[in-house]
Amino acid sequence: MLVSSGMSHSAHASPLKNGRPSSKNVAEHAVAPSGRRGTDTLERRIAPGAAYNSGRKFDDPKCQPRTRTSIISMITSWLDDVRREYGMLWIYGPSGSGKSSIAQSICQYCDERGLLAASFFFAKGIAGLNTEKHFMATLAHQISISIPETRRYIAQAVESDPSVFAGSLETQLQSLIVNPLLQAYAALGDKRGMSKKWARLVVIDGLDECQGANVQRYIVRILSTALIHKRVPLFILVSSRPEPPIRDSFNSYDLRDIIYTIVLDDNYLSDAEIKRYFWTRFDNIKQTHPLRTYIPPSWPSLQTIQMLTQRSSGQYTYASSVIRYVDSAQHRPVERLDAVLRISNPLGDIPFAELDCLYRHILASAHNIKGVLRILGAILFSQKPFSRKTSPTDPELPIPVTDPRFMEELLSLNRGDVSFILADLHSILEVPDSRRNSVAAPSTKSGEIGIQIIHHSLVDFLTDRSRAGRYFINNVKVHAELARSCARNLLSGHKFVHQYAGQALVTHCRHSVLTHELLTDLLNFDVSIWLTTCKTWNDGGGPFDQAWSELPLLFNWFRSLTYPDPTKDLYDRHMVSWDQYLHNELNTYFADEYLTDLLTFVTYPNLLWDWLHMWPMLGLPQPDSLDKEAIDKRCLHLMGLKQIFDPYRHMLSQFLTDRDRAGRHVITPTHYTRVALQLAKYLFEPKTPGKLYPYALPPEWTWYRQEHDDKIFREKKTKETFQAGLQYLPFFLEQSEANADLIDYLKKKQLDPIRAQELPMLAWAEDKTKLEKSVLDYLKASHSLCFEYDFHSRFDRLIRCNYTEM
Repeated sequence: MLVSSGMSHSAHASPLKNGRPSSKNVAEHAVAPSGRRGTDTLERRIAPGAAYNSGRKFDDPKCQPRTRTSIISMITSWLDDVRREYGMLWIYGPSGSGKSSIAQSICQYCDERGLLAASFFFAKGIAGLNTEKHFMATLAHQISISIPETRRYIAQAVESDPSVFAGSLETQLQSLIVNPLLQAYAALGDKRGMSKKWARLVVIDGLDECQGANVQRYIVRILSTALIHKRVPLFILVSSRPEPPIRDSFNSYDLRDIIYTIVLDDNYLSDAEIKRYFWTRFDNIKQTHPLRTYIPPSWPSLQTIQMLTQRSSGQYTYASSVIRYVDSAQHRPVERLDAVLRISNPLGDIPFAELDCLYRHILASAHNIKGVLRILGAILFSQKPFSRKTSPTDPELPIPVTDPRFMEELLSLNRGDVSFILADLHSILEVPDSRRNSVAAPSTKSGEIGIQIIHHSLVDFLTDRSRAGRYFINNVKVHAELARSCARNLLSGHKFVHQYAGQALVTHCRHSVLTHELLTDLLNFDVSIWLTTCKTWNDGGGPFDQAWSELPLLFNWFRSLTYPDPTKDLYDRHMVSWDQYLHNELNTYFADEYLTDLLTFVTYPNLLWDWLHMWPMLGLPQPDSLDKEAIDKRCLHLMGLKQIFDPYRHMLSQFLTDRDRAGRHVITPTHYTRVALQLAKYLFEPKTPGKLYPYALPPEWTWYRQEHDDKIFREKKTKETFQAGLQYLPFFLEQSEANADLIDYLKKKQLDPIRAQELPMLAWAEDKTKLEKSVLDYLKASHSLCFEYDFHSRFDRLIRCNYTEM
């Protein structure tokens, strides 16, 4: 398909061969041992299946010979032009116009000539490829291979800041791609002319299939900014449907000077190209089909090809769907083609009318259409699960939600039902055999993907009531059924399905319509069982973390519903269950003073700094803190709470401060007083210069332990803890009761001057003012003491407290 355009890079060996670096490149640009950890960390952040040669199947693997020649010629001319005015090419067209086929062919063409830097093929229906989460890491990883000069700089960027993956896409682009490219280019010095041989093209296909209109706009903006302002030595090809967010971004005034656009419409997808496609594929069927001996030599006729070409109306998807339908190994090709030709189109020239007729014909051939739509609905609207090992023998793979075996467990079908129900739909679906193994033994091949919808146009068809008619899939009803499946599978089912139910329940509920059946299942559902289920998978993160963030959303949804029968109010019923769950868990905390103190911090009204700060502030020796953390981890796991879980902490706080609900577990002024005294001792007791609290690094921070001395971590946490204590103490003093020990301590002590000197001036001044006021208010309220502050340090960072009797 690709026509030669005289590129000057043919002599340059491609650093990528089937997605792997050549041995020569590995030898010449091996990553130093100090950078190996950065490379390993980066590899764990990529999205398998994103690259053009990953093995993932597209609607057409590549353009058929001699088709799309005009488009390819335009693209290769753009690539060839060393004086090109445009750094970014946008190819757009409707669903089925062959965008992915063109993008894949261009990738192959450039890879063979050493021009391909990276590629990312978004896919709406595939977990990991439908969001921006792994986008920059995947591009950076490929660039480190295709442009070996960048490898050590990319590895260094990851090692110097392993948290870069939690940053914005713009930060990741700058740190992982732009800076390493510019550093590698600068390092060439007098050899910069060699950079002309660098792989420079980045191909991004299906941007419209990345979730979120704002994300799509954001990606266009930051990539164009890198080209305009950073002068990054890359050029970028983006293909997508002309969705408004993408279209408006590319049409903005700022990008007019760097954007070159190609529209895929009838002008480019000519009838001649469609005819060539049909002739080529029908010839292949005549040569390879199991029933080829029954195909007449003159099949198909010229008249048939002309009719199919006319029906295609420039849509690649229609043509490829016809071929897949006719090529079914279980049917006679001649009869299948005759069936296609008999399809009538009553809708005339309405867009996609012929394609819709073909889809309706294929779906009508299914022997169990209700089961087909049920499975397709689950595929379209199931959630991407949290990926983790649940035991040492488990494969480290995402839960295969589109795997037929998983679908059978989730939807309570028998083994093999999915393959049987979808047997007539192989022209529009890729369906693995669900009879191979049970879901208990998933494949460990990372490239294996479950049921795949061949082309996104089928999704558009199924979710558009005006086009699909009786085949329309209603998303809110699908979510309602999946919510019911999750509620049922919390009590039984295989562990992968069990885990999915715990993770996806809330999302499905919030996006569903409350049917009578769903209401019945949720009335029988128990919040405590859901939380216990999530906790069984928790070993420091994962589904239980997700439960923390989603529990408030679930109760908000319960509260928003309208109930025909007030006695069936889900909010009231499950709030009782939630309270009982807390009572059972809190018994453990109230049996230990330090765990009770830890629990008291839950009621702090603002965001907490870090739960690692609690133990030194409470005066607990580090060896003992490990035992406390182990107990906490088995219960509410407060030490794992992060800022994003603050609504959950607020729910805990509401319970702990409500005497009617909490009863014996209510947090009282006595609890606040004990914590205030511990905080005062931590802040006011002089410390030995240089002495650090022996904070234990989290076990999962292997990268930090390998790269840094523990002292660096402890110094950072020691400073943070002191400043956090300054901010916490005013609140706890305000809630405390009059206590002789606390009053006496505040009377005699002063803030630790050594620690105070370590704080930034502005932070110290603000926190100092708040603290001195809170101490004064507490002492006045105790009717015993007053005090004043004197500032003796020339750095204005020390405070000496002189207390006098009132």
